[in-house]
Amino acid sequence: MAITNPIAAYNAANNAEAQLLCNYLEQNGVEAHATFDESVVGLWTFGILPEIHKPQVWIDKSNVEAAASMLAQYERERSRRRPAHKGSQDPSTSSIDVICEECGKTSTFAASMNGTVQDCKLCGAYVDVGDEPADPSDS
Repeated sequence: MAITNPIAAYNAANNAEAQLLCNYLEQNGVEAHATFDESVVGLWTFGILPEIHKPQVWIDKSNVEAAASMLAQYERERSRRRPAHKGSQDPSTSSIDVICEECGKTSTFAASMNGTVQDCKLCGAYVDVGDEPADPSDS
């Protein structure tokens, strides 16, 4: 069955999420197609402009009700799986500054890397990011 009356059902965070949701919907009987963010139109000197060519999941308007319950379930599961973070700051936008013991320079890492060991972005030495393990069961 072809999509004859398309509607954007979901704005995905990235291309992978859009494809994942298409697969999920199709496995549950709702035909879906993704539009991917493959354009350089949103690029500028300081990075990517938000809301330009965002990945979306498209379905037929007749399947909105069926898809809505599946997408709501996906959202609940996604929020349940996200770890609880200290503070009110969004972990996807916050960062951690680390001073390398080898070169003495400061490197910045995403807050989601807290508790991991990474390479210094300047000299390549190992640095400990943050002060707590990413998974308490690892310690």
